Amino acid sequence: MNKFTLALVLGTGLTASLASPVPQARASSIQTISTPTLSASTFNQDFTPFNAAVLSPFRFAGATSDSGLIESQVFQGQGKYAGTYAYAYQVQANPSDGSSQPLHVDSTSFLFNATPIGSDLTGAGKSSYGYVITNGQVGGLNLAGSQAPTNLSWQPDQTTGVIRAQYVDAAGQLPPLSAGSTSATFVLLSTQMPSNVKPSVNVGGAAATTTVPVAYSTTAGTIEPIPVPEPATFIAWAGMIGGAAMVRRIRRSRRTAV
Repeated sequence: MNKFTLALVLGTGLTASLASPVPQARASSIQTISTPTLSASTFNQDFTPFNAAVLSPFRFAGATSDSGLIESQVFQGQGKYAGTYAYAYQVQANPSDGSSQPLHVDSTSFLFNATPIGSDLTGAGKSSYGYVITNGQVGGLNLAGSQAPTNLSWQPDQTTGVIRAQYVDAAGQLPPLSAGSTSATFVLLSTQMPSNVKPSVNVGGAAATTTVPVAYSTTAGTIEPIPVPEPATFIAWAGMIGGAAMVRRIRRSRRTAV
């Protein structure tokens, strides 16, 4: 096989891979957001409070007192992060709410109104769309928890989007946020300023909530899936690597024949 033929094989593989249709995330698909750990000191260097923290209680059905709290605050980026806003959240399950049912929080979800933007606050060299802060306090978020969500996800829709923080994970044998426990702070970034109307938060746990908590969200922004690496990119690189390996094998066989 001469050099021209080798180049043709490699070029054909690349063309076919790049011409393959790239599956696009559907508007209603749920995407898991990676949440690297970010130190409170690093966050506080890059972001300062934009407004006061909001502490909002919720109560499960059958409870005679508040079952827990959700606390949120918005921060404004400084320096190279100017023009961005960090939305930070904590969830707490109270020690008791007077109910006969075991108190726990499985998950929380709320409307975010704009697709979270990617950033590299940890300096890892790649974009992340969410962060978890487990050590130290940021701003007025003083519930002081350390239990990170087992899963943070984003679901775009036609006009808004939903963020879900899941705490229980049956497959991984990870428990929910139990009575007396508080979650770590989780953070999302947006270029959209906070809205005047704070969206309601759905809390899943022992029962449906009879009082609905609120949390900060963005003003209406673009709603779309979070960007993911194009599959064609991986296929193209696989074709290049495979072609290079083919060249090495042919050259090796030629040397052997000689």
